[in-house]
Amino acid sequence: MITVVGTVTGDITYRHGEEGKTSAFFRMASTERRYNTSLGDWEDGETIWLGVSCWRKLADSVKTTLSKGDPVIVQGKLRMRYYEKDDVKRSSLSLDALHVGLDLSRVQSLGSTPVVEPRVGEDLVEEAIPF
Repeated sequence: MITVVGTVTGDITYRHGEEGKTSAFFRMASTERRYNTSLGDWEDGETIWLGVSCWRKLADSVKTTLSKGDPVIVQGKLRMRYYEKDDVKRSSLSLDALHVGLDLSRVQSLGSTPVVEPRVGEDLVEEAIPF
């Protein structure tokens, strides 16, 4: 299990699969920040690029919540994928996400419309209006 803090770098790809299972995919970049004591200031370190795969309910939430440029925190399983392109062997890192959320320490505004889970079951019993 790994947690990565970064930024969504492209559009969210959303698909419906077999038996109604949904998936979402996006790319993210995470850049190390370090303090340079000789300069007395922060500087960027290396950037790691990851593909992030989300499934089912998480995919649905990612589709409706995230967009390019959003700061995110992703927790999941790190995977190394090997492939060949133009007769050159390559590798890439990907993350099978278990949890995805906005990084509220870096987000500028959540807008004016709150995101609320729909109520289910006995919560839907009509209540008398108190006025």
